[in-house]
Amino acid sequence: MSNFEIFKEQAKRVLSIPSHMESGNEELVRYLQDLMHDFGFKTQLQQVNHSQDRLSKRQYNLMGFTSDQLVDRSTRRGTLFINPLDVTTGNLPHLWTATQGNPHAPIVNDKGIVGAGAVQGKLDFLCRIYGALDLLDKRHKNPLYLVGTCASHFGMMGSRFLIESLSVNPKDVFTFAPTDLAQNKQGTGHVSYTIEIDSAAKDRDTRGFNRRVDITAFGVSVDFSTPQFAINAFELLMDILIDANANGFDFQWSGLEAKGAEGTNPDIAHAQIYLTAFQFEDFKQFLRNKLNNEEKQRFFRVEFAGVSEMGASFIAPQLMELILELDSEWKNVTRDLNLKNNPQFVLDQSVGILTKINPKVIGKIGITFELRFLPNHTHLEIDERWKQKLKQISEKYKMFHFGVLRDFVVQGLLSEQAVTVRNSNYLSDAGWFMKQKFPVTIMGAGNVNEFPKGPNEAILWSELEKAIETYKNLMQISCL
Repeated sequence: MSNFEIFKEQAKRVLSIPSHMESGNEELVRYLQDLMHDFGFKTQLQQVNHSQDRLSKRQYNLMGFTSDQLVDRSTRRGTLFINPLDVTTGNLPHLWTATQGNPHAPIVNDKGIVGAGAVQGKLDFLCRIYGALDLLDKRHKNPLYLVGTCASHFGMMGSRFLIESLSVNPKDVFTFAPTDLAQNKQGTGHVSYTIEIDSAAKDRDTRGFNRRVDITAFGVSVDFSTPQFAINAFELLMDILIDANANGFDFQWSGLEAKGAEGTNPDIAHAQIYLTAFQFEDFKQFLRNKLNNEEKQRFFRVEFAGVSEMGASFIAPQLMELILELDSEWKNVTRDLNLKNNPQFVLDQSVGILTKINPKVIGKIGITFELRFLPNHTHLEIDERWKQKLKQISEKYKMFHFGVLRDFVVQGLLSEQAVTVRNSNYLSDAGWFMKQKFPVTIMGAGNVNEFPKGPNEAILWSELEKAIETYKNLMQISCL
């Protein structure tokens, strides 16, 4: 069996091991550590401790070395190749039609492979391992470090932990984004905020609102770098309910939720509303008219409940107004940032989205807003703009208590080096390395049009074979 045929088998195994936020990445890094050890690399695991409630505690960075792994903290030597090993798959497994609904059951054919992580960095890391194999049999004056990191979807947590620990101290860094192996010198930033609102004001008197309707909208979740492929479930849901209100329907809100992975648009949004009996049949007809063909119906599920006289817990109408106003103001912040575009990027504008609405303990709701921003802006500038907006809104809605948390921020990278190609809007850890004065290049196999973080994420074998050869040549230039 040829080396590349062995690579294909290992690629399938790598994609079959879950490494998302619920599972952690320990199983994957131990498999890759054994693989690298068999090849002759020296390896080390670095456990990454954290306090994120939604993130598994089984988070590790995997470090591989082709020579002496001792690090001289005063002298930078060698080259670091670093990749994220965690993935996100969206909330709707059934959209993974190529893998029969399981993102972690990769499908292989003569042309390529489909599975979660195919374009998010997992397979590119395997390419880099294969690219380094020849160095193991040669004396080389500069060490090579291969590092796979955890929790990239939580502010590049693994990469920041590696940098702060000084476990490696390279002269040059090659980080990952799917760029078709083009070498980018600039990169986007990312910031996430969660606003917790005390919405304790509720009403348990039906007041005639005793006909319940549950409406769920389904979207398509993809990375912020490809908004043209996204279908935002929250916006689908709001469009239909705002239109209902404009058509004279008076209803009470009992629940609202939206779900999306970090760095993606929400692909599930759900609302529970109550109407009066005399509106109920008209509302049914309204929905039939709105969802009058199969194409529209596939994005919605509607359930009608019977008569209820027990009383319902209604959300204060002002809270719904507040959520919509926050969403509108976040879009205004993004619009203001985009008054000046940046043609050096494939997507020449920043992208800001409401990504989650999360009902918490009774009486509280959390709303998450995220922004992928171009490097001509800073997160400090964005912080200031958003705080000003929130101050104005909180003064308007004094009946609610606001708690604002910045979940994480990723530093953008604005390099002074000449750019020969347009830069990718896919998120990387390059900005954190540049902040610590490490020269950094962003590159990787695949491209954003192959749906990283979206359903049926796929890559061709020819792209991976080319990546192995590219990294082999690059590593030999760097190390020999």
